[in-house]
Amino acid sequence: MRKMSLPEIQSKLLRSNPDVNLAVAKFKEKTIEQGWSLSRNRPRSSDEIKALNYMARYTFQEGLRSGAIVYDKEKRVLWVEQYAKS
Repeated sequence: MRKMSLPEIQSKLLRSNPDVNLAVAKFKEKTIEQGWSLSRNRPRSSDEIKALNYMARYTFQEGLRSGAIVYDKEKRVLWVEQYAKS
């Protein structure tokens, strides 16, 4: 697994940040044009929270089973293979 220092992470974020900001701005603009509110109007219900938690756990467990997500018990490190650099 590749180790990254904080300055490396920050420089990577700065390089990709303009693209992300542009995508978010376009999405917000389109959402406003279509009449959708950008703010959450109500708190999540307990059933909605349970459903979201279930989906997150299921997705995580499937990733572990398929090998897309790897956990090293000795180092106590969790990483996603898709984003790991060789």
